[in-house]
Amino acid sequence: MKNTRPTDLKRRGFLLAAGTGSAAAVGVVVVNTRAVPVAAQAKTAAQPASGYQESSHIRDYYATARV
Repeated sequence: MKNTRPTDLKRRGFLLAAGTGSAAAVGVVVVNTRAVPVAAQAKTAAQPASGYQESSHIRDYYATARV
């Protein structure tokens, strides 16, 4: 068997850069999404929990879902 070396190293470099760039993009998205729920929790903590409330669109759905 011959030892064969890949002749197209540009393709490997491109794939390596694409993989690294994708991982960096995922890292940025994860870091940015962690800050949003904290702010959302502050808003929901101020609102009292009222439980289930049946509204007109829910009643319409129940009416169409009956068999």
